[in-house]
Formats: sequence, structure tokens, C-alpha cells
Amino acid sequence: MIKAVILDFDGTLAELNIDFSAMKEKILNLIEEYGIVRESLREKYVLEIIDEGSSILLKSERPLAEHFREKAQKMLREKELEAASESRLLPGVESMLRSLRTAGVKVGIITRNCDGAVRRMCAHIESLCDTFLSRDSVERVKPDPHHLATLLNRLGVTFEDAIMVGDHPMDILVGKRVGMRTVGVLTGRTTRDQFLETGADYVLESASQLTELIERLNWEP
Repeated sequence: MIKAVILDFDGTLAELNIDFSAMKEKILNLIEEYGIVRESLREKYVLEIIDEGSSILLKSERPLAEHFREKAQKMLREKELEAASESRLLPGVESMLRSLRTAGVKVGIITRNCDGAVRRMCAHIESLCDTFLSRDSVERVKPDPHHLATLLNRLGVTFEDAIMVGDHPMDILVGKRVGMRTVGVLTGRTTRDQFLETGADYVLESASQLTELIERLNWEP
């Protein structure tokens, strides 16, 4: 039985408007100003670039590391809030979330986005789920399993009884890492083939189709 559905936010439940490539370039340009070779961090995600840059600077000078982290996080947050102003929930998402909860399935929403950006897109986020955890609410964000573990602990559900849903291979990988079934949705920038290569158990056109999938899975012998 699927007792809980865990969903990513941007690209899964809401429009994905932030240009991550442009954001990464800005952070890499900033990190160069602090004397760190940008190429060594290019393959990482933006949040991990900020963490790694801070760790490198911390080895030599704590105030410099703190200054870099503060400046980088401010740049990121401003971009997230700007993108959120132009975003909205995807069609069918609200009714899908309410249907799941009416059916007794717990709903958790998890995101690497900042709290303010999510609330700018959806001020009533808490009314749509049982638990919502942005990156501001945890010490380590996905793909670190800590993010998922914290959310499921609050829901009172085990990994085996939950399913992870997202628009990015990262969502599939973090779900697989802890033994969850996973669903890729095609409302982001990931193709069906990319999801299947990553190991997604199911691929849907959009998260609005989740109610039907969960009903089918819970009725299968």
C-alpha cells in the first residue's frame, strides 16, 4: 500500500521558471572573485557549489567564508523570488493533492527552493499537504536522504510505504537511494528516456495523473 506521496515542488507542482544554468554561472563568477578555481566546481549543483566554496574558504579564513556564503545565498534567493513572481501551480495539481488526502494518502512536499519563493507561488501551501519542507527547514537537502527522512518521520510513514515524485533525475536518485518507488513527471526539463535511464518506476505526463496511479497501485494484489 502507498500510504504517502512525496512530491518535489518546482517543475512538479509548479511552473519551473528559474534559469539554473544562468544562476550557476553567476555563482561560479562570484566564487572566482574569492580566488577559487571555478572549473573544479562546475559539475556540482548551485547549492553544493556554495557549500563547497564555503568549506574551501573556511580552511583559511572564517570571515571570508561567511561573507561568500552570505553573498551567494542572497544572490540565489533574489533569483528564486524573482522567478516565483512569474510562476504558478500547474493545472490539476490542487485537485490531485486534495483527492489524495481525501483518500487517506498522506502528502509531503519537499524542495531545494527557499521557503519565501514557494510561498510567493502558493501562499496556502500548508493547506495542500500534511508536511512541507523547503531547504530552510533542514540541515541537508536532497539528494541527501536526510531531507526525505525528516519529512517521512514527520508524516509517520516508512520509506517502503511512500512514493517519490519529481521532474528531475535527482528526485528519482534520492528516492532509489532509500528504497522508495519513484515517479518521474514530464512537466520539467527531463525526458521520458532520461527518467527510465535513471531508474524511475513510473513516468507520467504530469503530477495531476497521480491519483489514478496511486489508486491502481493500492488495488493491485
